[in-house]
Amino acid sequence: MTAAAVHGKVYAENDPDMPEELRALLIRMLTHHLENTTNPHYTNLLNQLWVKGMTLIPDEKLKVTYAKLMQQEVEHGAITARILEGLGVGPVTSEIQQYFFELPIETFCDLAYFNGVGDRVGCYIGETWEGVPYEPLLNVADRLHKDEVFHATFGMNNLRRICSTPEGLAEANEKVKIWWPAALDMFGRSDSDFSDAYVKWGLRQENNEELRRRYIGDTRPLLEKIGIEVPDDTANRRFL
Repeated sequence: MTAAAVHGKVYAENDPDMPEELRALLIRMLTHHLENTTNPHYTNLLNQLWVKGMTLIPDEKLKVTYAKLMQQEVEHGAITARILEGLGVGPVTSEIQQYFFELPIETFCDLAYFNGVGDRVGCYIGETWEGVPYEPLLNVADRLHKDEVFHATFGMNNLRRICSTPEGLAEANEKVKIWWPAALDMFGRSDSDFSDAYVKWGLRQENNEELRRRYIGDTRPLLEKIGIEVPDDTANRRFL
C-alpha cells in the first residue's frame, strides 16, 4: 500500500495538506519528464521529429496519422507545463536526459523504432499514473496512457510493414541493436532510490527494474513475432 493510500487521500491543486515529500517528488518527476512545452529542448526535439516524419514516412496516409501523433505530443507537453505551474514551478530548461532521444533517425526504420519501442516505454513509466494521489495528474492519466498506446502501436505497425520485405527485415535486425538497449535504459538505474520513493507515494506502480522486466516480457515477443532478432537484454546497455 502506498503512503498516500494509507491516508486515503487524493490531493487537489494548492491543497495545504499535501505532504512535502509528495510535493517534492511530484515536482522532481514532472521536471524530469521529457514532454514539456516550456522546455526549448523539447520544442527542438518536436521540430526535428516533424521534419523526419514528413521526410521519411513513405505513405501520405501514414503522414496524416503521424501528424495526429505529433499534435498529441504538443498537447502532452502543455499538460505537463500546466501541472507544474500549479505546483509553483515555472519554465523548465534542463536538457533531455535520456540518450535515446539523441540517436540519429536516418531512415523510416529508425523512426518506426523510435515510436515502436520508445513511445512504448511511455506506456509503462510516464503514463501509468492511473492511481496517483494528485488530482490534476490523475484527471489526465487515462487520456495520456491511451495516446501513448496509439503512438507505440503506430510504430510497431510500421516495423511490421518494414519487416515484410527481406531488405527491411535486414535493416530492422541491424537497427534493433541500437534501439533496443537504448529503450531499456530509458527506465533508469535499477538501484534508484527515487524509483522506490515514487512507488511509495503512488506516483508509479512499480520501480524501475520491475517496469523494465514487464516491458521486456511484453515487447520482446512482439518484435520476435515479426522476425526481429532481439539482442540480449544486457547488450550495449549503459545503465543496469
